[in-house]
Amino acid sequence: MKKSIRLIAALAALAMTAGMAACGSDNSRKDNTADVTLKDINSALTDTSKTTELTMWAYSAKQIEGPVKAFQKKYPHIKINFVNTGASSDHFTKFQNVVSANKGVPDVVQMSIGEYQQYAISGSLLNFESDEIEKSWGPQYTKAAWNNVHYGGGLYGTPLDAAPLALYVRKDILDEHGLKIPTTWQEFYDEGVKLHQQDPSKYMGYISSNDASLIDVLRTVGARPWTVKDTTDIDFSLTTGRVAEFINFIQRCLDDGVLRSTAAFTDEFNREINDGVYVTRLEGCWQGNAYKDQNPSLKGKMVVVHPLAWGDNGESYQSASNGSMLSVSSATPKDKQAVALAFIQWLNGSRDGVSEYLTSNRGNYFMASNYYQKDKNKREQQETDGYFINTDVNKVYFESMDKVNTDWDYIPFPSQLQVAFGDTVAPALKGKGDLLVAFAKLQDSLKTYAEDNGFEVTTDAD
Repeated sequence: MKKSIRLIAALAALAMTAGMAACGSDNSRKDNTADVTLKDINSALTDTSKTTELTMWAYSAKQIEGPVKAFQKKYPHIKINFVNTGASSDHFTKFQNVVSANKGVPDVVQMSIGEYQQYAISGSLLNFESDEIEKSWGPQYTKAAWNNVHYGGGLYGTPLDAAPLALYVRKDILDEHGLKIPTTWQEFYDEGVKLHQQDPSKYMGYISSNDASLIDVLRTVGARPWTVKDTTDIDFSLTTGRVAEFINFIQRCLDDGVLRSTAAFTDEFNREINDGVYVTRLEGCWQGNAYKDQNPSLKGKMVVVHPLAWGDNGESYQSASNGSMLSVSSATPKDKQAVALAFIQWLNGSRDGVSEYLTSNRGNYFMASNYYQKDKNKREQQETDGYFINTDVNKVYFESMDKVNTDWDYIPFPSQLQVAFGDTVAPALKGKGDLLVAFAKLQDSLKTYAEDNGFEVTTDAD
């Protein structure tokens, strides 16, 4: 586990402990509920009687800066102090530092869909949930993306980009070995066994041992490793049901040479990708552009298809999507909250804001807004550069987004999940233990951490 990840985990744990030391007591949390109406928010854009200055932090600065400049040009009475915080790991470390110090906290902050929950629970993000906002803003985003910015009955941001999963396949290698592109996990196994028997240096896919991305794959097969009933109540189900069924399947894939455990995103891993050691890669749609930038030698060798289905029907697949969001911090003064909320909704949800993102990013930004998602021209746009064999790559991404499994809860302490996964599951992935036993250890570790931080916890073993 990298030191930066451990540092983020430790800092997040401190915030969690501080925010929940007396769970159930109103005095244990910050007052993070917005005191504004939808009318207040809408009028913030048109009321030019006063100037408001907001500070915004973002790690996707290259993608966001253009739309921010366009907003300021359109609404000159709102000044945005835009700060590029660097890489996402640095961004969250800096944010946690200012939150802990209660000094220098930005008004608007970019959050990862898989990271914000710990800040919402500790009271660091503004909860602006209301019936009128739900009715007005909710329909402007995909259902999955709108669900993602809700947590424990609260609403903590507007969805920015989305990252539906796709399966990137080295068709040239499958063709060389007379194998077909799998559409189900069973086909993945069957074709993978044949591939590895023909060429022991090749695997149908990989499982990352240096992060907990295997958890995200559970979402695509309809498995729920935990249920977060509210901000203080969690039910863990890591050793029974669909979770256990799928983990046992992954164990079989590892044992039979269909999957290989590897540390993803290292130099060695990138060389293995170029060399075709792994024939498929299940990744967010951002990977398509990453391939073009980082792996030019693979041009004309790959196809992009839907995620694999659990069951016999390849069309019955489910997907997953993370992405990011824009939130307002609870430290934002009350007289600025309406302005800040108007700003993040204009950027992410308005037709003008979406248009600016696409203009600034040459159209290569997969957004959660329905202005983007329901654009027929975007959905049917064909690939013209010849990098992928199939030209309907955009169609694959949009259809995957339509099939994101929304019966899913993010864990409220994602940084601790990464640490616990590295301590319990990663060794088993490397052949040092049984994977299902490792998941039982992971459940015990997460249960202990949750109970120590004030959660009411039940498990499938209780």
